[in-house]
Amino acid sequence: MNYIELEVTDVQSSQAQGEAFALILKEKEGSRFIPIVIGVTEARAVVFELNRIKPHRPSPHDLFSELAKHSQIALHKVVIWKFLDGVFYANLIMENKNGESFEIDARTSDAVALALKFSTPIFIAQSIFEKMSLTSQTVEDKTPIEQDSLEEVQEYDKFIKQKLEEMTLSELEDLLTGAIDSEDYELASKIHEEINKRTSGATS
Repeated sequence: MNYIELEVTDVQSSQAQGEAFALILKEKEGSRFIPIVIGVTEARAVVFELNRIKPHRPSPHDLFSELAKHSQIALHKVVIWKFLDGVFYANLIMENKNGESFEIDARTSDAVALALKFSTPIFIAQSIFEKMSLTSQTVEDKTPIEQDSLEEVQEYDKFIKQKLEEMTLSELEDLLTGAIDSEDYELASKIHEEINKRTSGATS
């Protein structure tokens, strides 16, 4: 079976699913992406890992990480291998201290959060990605009414981007904490992107 490597690019509010969020996974070598609907708790966990924010008390992913470390078990990679009845299935590909590999079934949202925590790659079966992936053109190909709404969203995003660019790094970090506390993970992702842009520029 062939696989495509993915990277986590965003967590957005999902208008189609009430209080749910969309985890955006983009192919590493390309422009196509796949949205996966996740809940509030899962979105919070992914945003925490994207921003390397430590919660006040250990999360289940922190606990898993500590247990793995003390047991000398490494997370080698995450593989999304099946899509059935609207659900993505993922495996954690683990390796023990003797170099022996084994798989653990996991919810895709948990698997992605752990991949971020362990800095390990995420793969998806090519057959699933080819069937489920989207492009920016797919998103923009809407009816006239939907297109008007899309343009409004784009104007709002442009306004938010401008405001974030005007803020200091310290202000951005404070705003990020507030966005996460209020569960506005879409805004948190935009703030994270702006912080990353500045810090990566400072270290290059």
